[in-house]
Amino acid sequence: MAHATSKGSHPLKKKLDTATRQAHVSSKKISEIAELEKILESYPVIGLVDITGISGKRIQESKRSLLGKAVVRTSKNTLIRLTLKNSKKKGMISLSEKIGKGASILASHMNPFQLYRVLQEERTTAPAKPGSTAPRDIVIPEGDTGLPPGPAVGELQKAGIPAKIERGSIQVIKETVLVKKGEKISRDVAAALAKLGIEPFEMGLNVLGICEDGFIYEPEVLHVDERATFERFTRAHHDALALSMEAGIFNRESMKPMIQKAYIGALALAQRANIVTKETVGSILARAYSQGLGLSQALEEK
Repeated sequence: MAHATSKGSHPLKKKLDTATRQAHVSSKKISEIAELEKILESYPVIGLVDITGISGKRIQESKRSLLGKAVVRTSKNTLIRLTLKNSKKKGMISLSEKIGKGASILASHMNPFQLYRVLQEERTTAPAKPGSTAPRDIVIPEGDTGLPPGPAVGELQKAGIPAKIERGSIQVIKETVLVKKGEKISRDVAAALAKLGIEPFEMGLNVLGICEDGFIYEPEVLHVDERATFERFTRAHHDALALSMEAGIFNRESMKPMIQKAYIGALALAQRANIVTKETVGSILARAYSQGLGLSQALEEK
């Protein structure tokens, strides 16, 4: 009797192999992977966020603010990568390639654009730290700082801010680009910014990528200026409507204005041709009366 036990295919061998592999993995890690798998199965939209440099307190605040909207699961990168790569969900392998230094799983029922907007709205500002890199040009505006006269003026000047005491407070003489984007922030500059109450950094969950139906959305795609987008759509609709009316293309949008335009044109033509209808009779009689009155006045003058 032949044995139907090709190498590596017997169910018992598979179980033994699995047990052997799991023997090298702690029960805690196995439990964590199970939790991550449950999250992937429970939500249609899965993303990754970077929490590098964000305090534990701030992460907890973000999680609370997202209650009812999204779930953030903080775990080790190795476990997240393993879970994503072994998932049968479309796009998870590609999403695993987005894992950064401190990634966390993001899961939601919201579409990626709504989810990204919610994450942006819950971001807060943060003060500059010595040695950090400026995320943008840090500009000090000209005018009153609101600081009283004192040693603060020297601190601002030491940081490179043209300041002087005038009218009972410290004034910035002219607008100054204190730090350019990408430059390091010195200790003196960080102290001066703190004095002025300027917080140039943003703190929050940084999106690495969001997956829906197997498609990965990059942060650059998800960042949408709603006002500018609405204005573009409005302008496009207006232009398309004008084109369809000019070309005589009859559709749901152009139907009403085209009928109105035709009605106004027909009415004007009927009035000029003295075609009497219930719509034109008033204007025709008014014009005839006006012409008769003018003729009568001309005859009286003669």
